[in-house]
Amino acid sequence: MNRRIEIKDKKPLIISLVLALSFINPFTEEVMFSEEPVYMASHYALAFAGAILGYYYFSPFSRNFYSYIGSLLIVLWHLPTFFTLGGGDPLFRALDEISIITGGFLIGVGVHKMKLIEKILLLVLWMLGDTTLAVVLVISYPFYLPPPYPLSQEPITGYVMVIAMTGVLGFIVYKGFKSLNIFG
Repeated sequence: MNRRIEIKDKKPLIISLVLALSFINPFTEEVMFSEEPVYMASHYALAFAGAILGYYYFSPFSRNFYSYIGSLLIVLWHLPTFFTLGGGDPLFRALDEISIITGGFLIGVGVHKMKLIEKILLLVLWMLGDTTLAVVLVISYPFYLPPPYPLSQEPITGYVMVIAMTGVLGFIVYKGFKSLNIFG
């Protein structure tokens, strides 16, 4: 089995770099210390950047349990204590970003070996968790204590999550229909 990494198509690599560098730069990092929606958007962008790299360039190394480990890394940073630390402390922010990118990468690598039911279950659990957190944020329930950001920012953060989830779900549905060759 050939386990070399081949970069034939550079488009996914460029997309990953743009996503990551959009949030890992001095300007955006500074904004994230005061703007919760930007901080949450960074989680999506960094997870997607890692997932794209893992999916397109590291499939020969695929093991389905990688996706479970990657999911746990991402969930970890949405627990109240870690989210609060990542939102306010530069060291924890760096750990957050490394973990989120790595988590996305592991999901991207692992998804190749997953059965369809595992992929659907992972998607459903992600949507359930994200929807629950988005609702908590929209209603401004004080989930994160002490709050790293003003409670007034939580509704917009919840809406950012809903928009991101809708985009991801739309993309997945599109890819699913495309693989069924419905579009010709």
